[in-house]
Amino acid sequence: MRNVITVLKKEFARFFKDRRMVMSIFLPGIMIFLVYTIMGTVMAEVNKPDENYKYTTYVENIPQDSALAAVLNATLDFKEYESADKAKQAVADGELDLAIIFPVNFNESTDGEAVPNVSVYYNLANDNSSNGFTVVSSILEEFKRPSFTVNNGENGNLAEDRATVGKILSMIMPMLMFSLLASGCIAFAPESIAGEKERGTLSTVLITPIKRWQLAFGKIISLACFATLSGLSSFIGLILSLPKFMNGIVSGDTMMYYSVGDYFMLFALIISVVLVIISAFSIVSAFAKTVKEANSLIAPLMIVIILMGVFSMFTATPALGLYAIPLLGSGLAFSSIMTFTVSPLGFALSIISNLAVAAVLIVLLSFMFKSERIMFNR
Repeated sequence: MRNVITVLKKEFARFFKDRRMVMSIFLPGIMIFLVYTIMGTVMAEVNKPDENYKYTTYVENIPQDSALAAVLNATLDFKEYESADKAKQAVADGELDLAIIFPVNFNESTDGEAVPNVSVYYNLANDNSSNGFTVVSSILEEFKRPSFTVNNGENGNLAEDRATVGKILSMIMPMLMFSLLASGCIAFAPESIAGEKERGTLSTVLITPIKRWQLAFGKIISLACFATLSGLSSFIGLILSLPKFMNGIVSGDTMMYYSVGDYFMLFALIISVVLVIISAFSIVSAFAKTVKEANSLIAPLMIVIILMGVFSMFTATPALGLYAIPLLGSGLAFSSIMTFTVSPLGFALSIISNLAVAAVLIVLLSFMFKSERIMFNR
């Protein structure tokens, strides 16, 4: 165990003496917070309709002398066109916001007949046109016959804020966390092994009287610490930026919806996932001759890891056995924690499967350290 601690000290000393590597821990979290906050603010402003703007609209057969006509006249800026087809083409070209076609019999009684249909044409690629369609749809909804109201102005959403937040986070958290953790691991693993091979310092370590498994274990644990810190930094930055990024759907009290136990489980999952990823990346790095080659070899593996997070996002009711699949089970556990539906057995299976795979990979790395052909590129 003394040799493992020696390796840990060496790796920590090398890491903390390099300011760029230290910054790589905190920079992702800071960048995620700034980027997502700015994106949310900008999207809120871009999508916010101008209350004083009148949507340019062609209207055919508008009901005269009606409350509906008065509301439309106050909201829209009517434009004349030769025909409805010309107006629709103008909407498609972005020259006109809307084209509304009322049926000739719109004001007539519909007893025993089909309800008249109002056609509203808009251009989804045009913000004003898209916003205008939303406004006009709301107006028409109020004047539908027979007359009725929808929720009478009340918000009909019965879901608690806690459940809404959990649903949103469960859809984005697995993929984002896998991406962030893999990015943190790829920042450290190639430099620690392929970098030392390239500089010739690894050969010096290999001739010392240290067991190869101790060297492999020490490197994996130290790299896992750095990658975990980077992942936690990114996680905190993500959580803090969510209120702005989600445009008010997520309140400022997002972090308060989860208990200490939930955060402990998330932390345990992050550590287990990092151990698997950093072990896999270290093996690839040990095969590579240079840092550049290691990065290129790791890229396909990184895509597979991110896809694991994507798959877990779309598995609504996973079978218990899926939790035993390394990484995929962790993504499912992430989602279940976010939605407050975590299964203790499923969580345990995801942790155990990750640790088992990490242990196998560490043993494999120790055997690789014994191979002169691999370590010295012979």
